[in-house]
Amino acid sequence: MAKDDCADLTGCAKKACEVNLELFASKRQGNSHKVAGLNKALNNINAYCTNDGLKAELQQKIDDTNSEIEEYKIDLKKAKRQGKHDKVEKYQQKLNDETKQLKQLIDELNSLVD
Repeated sequence: MAKDDCADLTGCAKKACEVNLELFASKRQGNSHKVAGLNKALNNINAYCTNDGLKAELQQKIDDTNSEIEEYKIDLKKAKRQGKHDKVEKYQQKLNDETKQLKQLIDELNSLVD
């Protein structure tokens, strides 16, 4: 079974599938501590996971990422004003990374919309 096997799933089903894949790999590697933790995680997913809960978690992550983006924009402007080219590059890269992360989170949230 490969990670792609979960690609067509969404929400809790996808989350459970991904944990199952990791559980299978951990069993093959003989990592009993990780197996125990993943079994607990899988039980929690099966018992408590809801798409509404996942939507709320994703929305919180989106809000946090938007805050990070705003902070990096401020830092980037400050670095440009001060002529600190190394900091400009650093903040631009962080801004690019956070923007990419935001797009992934939004895509994931949109895949859960009923």
